[in-house]
Amino acid sequence: MKIQVRQAVSEDGGQAVPLLLSAGEALLVPIFGLENKEQAERFLMSAWSRGEGQYGYANHWVAECDGQIAGLITCWHDSLPQDFDRQTMSSITHFYGLDGAMEVIIRSQQVTAALHPPLVKELALGHLAVDPTYRRVGVATALINFIESYARELQKLSIVLDVHKSNIQAMAFYAAQGFEVRQAVATFLQMAKGVSPQ
Repeated sequence: MKIQVRQAVSEDGGQAVPLLLSAGEALLVPIFGLENKEQAERFLMSAWSRGEGQYGYANHWVAECDGQIAGLITCWHDSLPQDFDRQTMSSITHFYGLDGAMEVIIRSQQVTAALHPPLVKELALGHLAVDPTYRRVGVATALINFIESYARELQKLSIVLDVHKSNIQAMAFYAAQGFEVRQAVATFLQMAKGVSPQ
């Protein structure tokens, strides 16, 4: 099966946003939905279509198989555009209003306090998800390989990610991809993989 990884576009939202939600449902539903999955998905669709920021399409890549979106990934690094955080906040304020946005930020800080931003020579990957129809055919591996190449372009020395300690299947997959546990923080494990230079 041919797998093509490409930059996401706004029109991918219908297929990509459910994948985005599934990648971090245990975090995203409490933060953005107050335990309401549909509201969390509505926010993510709104943020996706705005393009910029953490949940916008501009910072995501999709894997396509047979013209269908089979997987999704994003990454963060220390040299993102200066307005990246502002755009993320803007998408939250746009959807929830000012008072609601402040409540979302407080919930987000409580839930994600154990997660750390990447260091200067690191690329952090996230939102990795594969449509159930396309699992076990190499989609996740293709997405990670793409991010590894991108890390080389950015002259990063390692790729890092956070995975919930209860997600045994994901930890096993990442270990098979060459990631090793670096540290445990609260309910998360941080895993890292060295990137060989070009």
